[in-house]
Amino acid sequence: MSIIFLGTPEWAIPSLKAVIDSGCEISAVLTQPDRPFGRKRQLKSSPIKQFSLENQLTVHSPDKAESSETLELLSSLNPELILVCAYGQLLAQPFLDIPKRGCYNLHFSFLPKLRGASPVQAAISSGFETTGVSLQKMVLRLDAGPLVATSLKEKILPGDTTQLLGSRLAVIGGKLIQDTLPKLLCGDFTETEQNEEKSTYCRIINKEDGQVRWHEESAVEIERKLRAFTPWPGIFGFYRLDKKSAIKRRMQFTKVEVVKGNFEPGKIYPELVIGTHSGGLRILKLKPEGKQEMITDSFLRGQPQIVGSYFL
Repeated sequence: MSIIFLGTPEWAIPSLKAVIDSGCEISAVLTQPDRPFGRKRQLKSSPIKQFSLENQLTVHSPDKAESSETLELLSSLNPELILVCAYGQLLAQPFLDIPKRGCYNLHFSFLPKLRGASPVQAAISSGFETTGVSLQKMVLRLDAGPLVATSLKEKILPGDTTQLLGSRLAVIGGKLIQDTLPKLLCGDFTETEQNEEKSTYCRIINKEDGQVRWHEESAVEIERKLRAFTPWPGIFGFYRLDKKSAIKRRMQFTKVEVVKGNFEPGKIYPELVIGTHSGGLRILKLKPEGKQEMITDSFLRGQPQIVGSYFL
């Protein structure tokens, strides 16, 4: 039976591998186009494209999956079903209507919670204790289709970053595809409608979201934010070396710890503890603008006058 797979990042590889291992025919893989990467802005293929080519699969990278050319191509392949994992584009109804048995999307949360583009980041930043993976039949509304399978709960560990947790969920998702694909192909499964009253959403993350809001966010929330935004976009703040300076400098924080106590939001205390809305945040490692990552002691030896100043 013919299957079309849509995916882009490394997290989608275990799911595609599960389809390959099933022995089903993969008539095409769709992924995002090559993107400029690094300082030299050289084009780089997505992890799924690289993996697909290594496994002699046919790969297409349309700018828009809903273009007439792409729809015509996929329709000609007459797929039994389409599987989607972190593809990166919304799919219109004509696309969803192509496969005989429907389109199914692997989502890294327990739907209807955390519908949208950043469920792993949102689970960490919101302080969830557990999360998981859902397989849903796709409808036009975002992540609102009936559920056909869910994983067991996965504990979110105290040191989990998006990279670490997402990698574990990717493996769990691959196992869910492995277990559920035969049922999808023979129609031996049950659809469970999502409870709309319990639905929550998470949005696309931008680079600017990494800026710390000292007067609004607690130390605990900022520590979670760092883990949620690792590896990208990270968290950062702007400061002045002293009150008289007109120069605003950017600092990225790469390792922090929460300090209990009462602190003035934004104020820089000894040992580079920064006051927040609630509690203090000790900076253990940082990256000043234009420089390499360093430990706090090294930074303070060069700029001791920062103590007593403020982050903006």
